[in-house]
Formats: sequence, structure tokens, C-alpha cells
Amino acid sequence: MKRLYLLFMLIFLMLIAVGCNGNADPSSSETDSDTTKVTFSYWGGDFDKKRMEAINEEFKKVHPEIEVELVNLPDGEEYSQKQTVMMSAKTPYDVIQFAEESYQFASRGVLEDLTPYIEEDGLDLDQFYPVAIDAYTHDGKVYGLPLRVGSVIMLYNKDLFDQHDLEYPNENWTWDDVVKAGEKIANPEEGIFGMNPIGGWWASTSQTLQSFGGGVLNEEKDAFHLDSPESRKAIEFMKEVTWDKDIAPSSTQIPEGIDLWTSGKIAMMIDGPWHILSSQANIKEFDWDMTTAPAGSQDATPIFSNAFHMAKDSKVKDAAWEVIKFWTGEEAQKILAQEHGDTPTNKEIAESDLYLDLGGKAPENFEMMLTSLEGAYPPQVTSEWGEINRIVQEGMSKMVDLDQPIEEVMPGVKSEVEALLQKLKD
Repeated sequence: MKRLYLLFMLIFLMLIAVGCNGNADPSSSETDSDTTKVTFSYWGGDFDKKRMEAINEEFKKVHPEIEVELVNLPDGEEYSQKQTVMMSAKTPYDVIQFAEESYQFASRGVLEDLTPYIEEDGLDLDQFYPVAIDAYTHDGKVYGLPLRVGSVIMLYNKDLFDQHDLEYPNENWTWDDVVKAGEKIANPEEGIFGMNPIGGWWASTSQTLQSFGGGVLNEEKDAFHLDSPESRKAIEFMKEVTWDKDIAPSSTQIPEGIDLWTSGKIAMMIDGPWHILSSQANIKEFDWDMTTAPAGSQDATPIFSNAFHMAKDSKVKDAAWEVIKFWTGEEAQKILAQEHGDTPTNKEIAESDLYLDLGGKAPENFEMMLTSLEGAYPPQVTSEWGEINRIVQEGMSKMVDLDQPIEEVMPGVKSEVEALLQKLKD
């Protein structure tokens, strides 16, 4: 009860702050008689800011009648809280970037269904990778359009493989292959590991669980599945490579402020495609390449992306739609493609040389970015995504990173998740 009271007080104080600070109010207004302002909130680092500003410059040439105010916000829980507060005050950002939280907000009725806009303009959704659209289609309605998409991939340090006369990983590798190579390469006493920690965030957890035939929830997303035999096997594997085989480091083995991958201390990095841009910028001392994520009993890789949504209470919906349409259209996709990082959701642009030709830079097997999307699946989102994800990841950290027994941790995780699932059914 005390936590609930404090939460209400926090929201109340934030609403007061919004009301008192004119600069914090993102509600749209006419900047002059001929120009409509559209506020656009997103998160991201320097690459994202540069891309968003570049797209905005192109947008101005086509739509001089619309002024887009880009608002970069901190990501994570703080981002979602900011959106909740603004929506509660009926002063939302007009266009909002969401990722896995899309369904959460759509289920609250605070996002506009984009389906009528898509149909009226005859926008062909077949130009996009289906899985990217599916991720933001809830109950048969499209709530967000994505600019980019990615999945779990594997980067590898060619020098470490060469030092041990090992073949490089490829798209046919399984977890068994990863373990065999990792055991030969790993030397924890010298700070060298065969692979990065796995299971530390939802996509890594999902990829490993699904590759063993498991998952956090069942296919219908209405029952707890983390304690299934398949999921348990995956968790035991994560514990084994961390503690028994010493292939992957625990958090205590990672020096503070050190990136084990870019410093050449990890043979295989199984994670997201953002590592490609940082690797190109920061790796100078060794050669590296990439392939798809390893399989277990089956191939499995979740997508992670983000999409642009329209607030239900936006006062400039027609202009907001023009923004969303342009930000996911051909010009914006080409700007993204030239970064050679995340994959453009437009299939034709993604499969063109504009995206795939790196001009001789690593990784040589960059086309694996497209291969990794074959059979990729959207995350298991529900309206309680944030809370379920928090509970599961806290449990995974205890079981894998802290090596606490599965039998001691799992019952508590199951009880909390099942309570949330029951809440969805009531």
C-alpha cells in the first residue's frame, strides 16, 4: 500500500512539474499560420541522433508545412514513465518510438490504430519484412511502423580462432560447436573467455530458451513455461558454460569499465547488431567477422526493433501520420542503410548494395544480417511485458550469474509471473 501511495505521489508531482514548466509540455501547436508542429519522442545515442536529424532534414524538403520537434529521452523505465505521465496529462508527444512496450500502451487505449491511415494511403506493407510488422500488430491492428529491425547474431574474433587452429563459426553452428571451440580458447586466468555472458537481458534469454525448445511463456502467452523441461535444460546450459566449463564470464570476472569484446578478450559475442558499428569504430587490434546465432534443438532468434506510433490524444494526427510515413519510407530507409548496422525493414533496400556493400570493411559476412531474420520471431509481449520481463530477468540473474539453485529461485519467479497472467485473465 505504501508503494502504491508513493507511486501516485510521484505521478502527481510529475504532472505538476509538467504544468508549471512550459518547455516540458510537448502538446502540438501551430508554430505560425502555415506550419504545424509535430513532437516526436525517441531514445538513442549519437548514431541515433545523427540519423534522426538527417531524416528530419530530408523531411523538411518534402513537407515544409510541418515542423518536427525531435525530443531525445533517456531509455528504459524512465522513458515509459515519461510517456505515461504525458499521456495522463493529455499532452502526449504526437509521434512516439516504442519497442517491446508497444502492446502495453496499445492495450491501454492511448495509441492510435494506424490501420485506417495505411489503408487510405494504400501503403503496401508487403515491402517490409513481415516479422517487423507483426511485432507491432496487436489484435489485428497495426499500431506502429518500424524503420529498422535486428536479431541476435554472433560476432567472432578471428585471431583467437587462428591462434588455436580452429575453423571459424558459420550459420550451421550449434551450441555444441560453441562449447567445443570455447573450451579450447578460454583462459580465465588471463581474462580470455570463449563467449560473452548469456541470459543477461530478455533477447539473450529468449534466444537461448527458444533454441532449446523452451520459453518464458507458452505459445498462447497465457501460461508460465520457464519451468518446462526444455527451458530448464537451457538454464542448466547457461549455468554450465558460466560455472562448470568457465567459458562465459560471470559479472565478477568482468573488469569494471572494460569491454571484453572490443578489447579482444572474448572469442564469440552472441548479442545484437549494434555491436557491428561499435566494433568498426573501436576494434583496431584484431580481425573479426560475424554469422548467425547458434542453434540448440532448433534455430531460434528473436527480433528487436522499434517502431513509430501515434498518440491517441494527438491534436495533429494527419501531420503525425505524414511524419511516421516518411520516417519509415524509402528516403529514411536509405539513410539507415548507409550506416550498415541495423537492417532496414524495407526488404528491397535491405537486400541492395546500399546496405550490404561495406566497401571492404568488416564484417566480411555482413549478409548474415539478412540470414538471421529468416525464421526470426517477435518477442512474447503482453500488456504486463515490463513487469514479467523484470521478474524473469531478476530470476535469471540469480540462477545464472549468481549460480543459485534453480529449485530455490524458480518457484518465486513462477508465483509472481502467474499472478500477473491471472490478472490478464480476470
